[in-house]
Amino acid sequence: MASHTNFIELSVLVRKEGGQYASWCPELDVASCGDTIEEASENLRDAVDVFLSTLSEEGDFLQVLEEKGFSFSGPSIVCERPFLSSLKTDVLVQT
Repeated sequence: MASHTNFIELSVLVRKEGGQYASWCPELDVASCGDTIEEASENLRDAVDVFLSTLSEEGDFLQVLEEKGFSFSGPSIVCERPFLSSLKTDVLVQT
């Protein structure tokens, strides 16, 4: 199988959780963490690389990305179902 180079624009969300930073890529639902924002972001990049490499090695790359809402156009892979907003809401919890 021929090798191709593609570009995928992905979101990186980072938040503080206890003494570490948690990072998440919502388009792929891949997460990681680190002691700093930069480390959490870099660890997420590594986790995404492993995730995509594994999909490619197993022959599931196109299928899984299509299921996650991505489309393929030339050298770009675009998420057709981007997150349109981020908001906070109050939820009533009875304990």
